[in-house]
Amino acid sequence: MRKLIAILTLTIAALAAHAGNIQGPVTLTGLGNGQGWNDGSYYTGYVTLTFDGNDYTGLCVDALHDASPDTTWEALYVPLSDPSINAVLATYFPDISPSFYSSLLQADVLAFLELAGGNEATSVSLQHEVWGQFDPSAYSGTALAAQAAGQTVDTANFGLIVDARYSGGGSGLEQAFLVDPPPSAVPEPAPMVLIGLGLVALGLTRWLPPLPRLRRCRVEDK
Repeated sequence: MRKLIAILTLTIAALAAHAGNIQGPVTLTGLGNGQGWNDGSYYTGYVTLTFDGNDYTGLCVDALHDASPDTTWEALYVPLSDPSINAVLATYFPDISPSFYSSLLQADVLAFLELAGGNEATSVSLQHEVWGQFDPSAYSGTALAAQAAGQTVDTANFGLIVDARYSGGGSGLEQAFLVDPPPSAVPEPAPMVLIGLGLVALGLTRWLPPLPRLRRCRVEDK
């Protein structure tokens, strides 16, 4: 019995590890904070990503790849807490050591939050700092990194929208965007996870001893 439960539990854990990932077409609009803000060469600030029936506010964290306005491509949403995030970052940013992933993402999340209510100049400055986290050869991200190092940045609700083809290699990928999903975009448990939980419950009911029967109490008329 214990062996059966252990096997089912491990199966569920493996399935649940990827239950937060969602794949589907994404459309990129609203570049430059919806106002076309740019640094003279590239758009900066928030963008809008329509994905899985939801509009995400996004921030490009990837200066190594390109994406065009009003285009649609097959994408994958990966929570920052998902174990597969390391494989995504390794493909997108092969020159960055995995030991830095956590701190770099924290800096990007901090910039995402600080962009709210900012003007175009702030947008340009923060965008360059964000790009400098994973592309330090082209942009400087030291000021943002130092700021993030002195704070506790909660990244739990954030994720990346990336090219669904990332597992095939880094060439020709669409840009990666940091997003803070709306509540309606939080993924539901995967069907296989629910099935696994049902099997565990079935196993327990099959092998555990039956509960004692309760005697019915008679209500005496007074």
